[in-house]
Amino acid sequence: MKKIWIYIFTVFSVFACKDEIQFNMPALQGIKDGVELWRATYSAADIDAGGLVVQGGNNSEVLSLVTTRDNVGTYYLGGNYQSEARFEDAQGNVFSTLNPPDPSVSIYPADGEIVIVDFENSTNTVTGTFKFNAYTADGLQTVNFIEGEFYQIRLTGGLLVLGGGTSCQDAVSDVADAEAAFAATDSSMPEYEAVCNAYKDALTVQIFSCGDSTGALQSLVDSLGDCN
Repeated sequence: MKKIWIYIFTVFSVFACKDEIQFNMPALQGIKDGVELWRATYSAADIDAGGLVVQGGNNSEVLSLVTTRDNVGTYYLGGNYQSEARFEDAQGNVFSTLNPPDPSVSIYPADGEIVIVDFENSTNTVTGTFKFNAYTADGLQTVNFIEGEFYQIRLTGGLLVLGGGTSCQDAVSDVADAEAAFAATDSSMPEYEAVCNAYKDALTVQIFSCGDSTGALQSLVDSLGDCN
C-alpha cells in the first residue's frame, strides 16, 4: 500500500511540474468571440518607431498588437486612440480597432486596451494583457477578444506590421512639421485655414498617441479656435 501511494505521489508530482512548465512558457492567447480559446503557435515582439509591436499566429490567423509608446502602462484602443489591435482570420478578413463599425452593426466605436505590464531585461521579453472589439474596413464584421495575455514574448526585432496608427514618436515629428508650417503662414493668407486645421489635427493625434497629462496640448488646440 505504501508503494502505491509513493507511485501516485510521484505521478502527481511529474504532472504538476509539467503544468507549471507549460504555464511559464511564452504565450500569446485570449478568448475569441466569447467561446474559443485562441492561442498563437508562434510569437515575437519588437520596438518600432518608439512603440511596442507584439505579433503571433497559427497556420491560418495572425494577431498584432501595436502601442504608440514602449513604456509600461495602459494603451486604449478605438475612437481617436492610435494604438491598434489587428486580427486577420483564415479567410483573409482583417479586423482593426482603427476601423469604425457600420451603424447597422453598432453605434459604438471599436474599443479595448493593451496593457504593458513588464519588460524583463534579463530575458529580453515583454509581458502584458489585452482585450478589444475590432471591425473590418467596411465596418460590417466584428471580432472580439477578452482575457488576452502575452507572456514573456521575446523582443526579436524585424517585425513588419502593415497599417497601424501613429506612434508617439511620429506624432511629435508631425506636430513639429505642422507647427513650422503654421508659424510661416500669416492669417491673411488664403491657405491659413487649411494650415491651421492641419496643425490642430496633428496636435489632436499627438494627444491620443502620447497622452496630455498637463493639458498643455489641448490648451494649444483650444487657442487656435476655429481657424477662421
